[in-house]
Amino acid sequence: MNRKYLVDTTTHEYLCIALKKGQDWTPNNQKSLASFMGSRPDKNQVNFALLSGEYDDAAFFEKWIRNGTNFLFQY
Repeated sequence: MNRKYLVDTTTHEYLCIALKKGQDWTPNNQKSLASFMGSRPDKNQVNFALLSGEYDDAAFFEKWIRNGTNFLFQY
């Protein structure tokens, strides 16, 4: 299953924001999105940005968890 994530590269926290079911994307964790965005420590910095991307489960865990992401916010 493919998922869309937002990743804070400063804190290594991430949030799954959508799930792909067939050809369609279904929003996910929308109740947590506002608090996730509001809790970013660098949000007021000029160059602040979150990394976003679409990954299948295996690729995301390989890329982020095994390479330093240490906090699963919500799945």
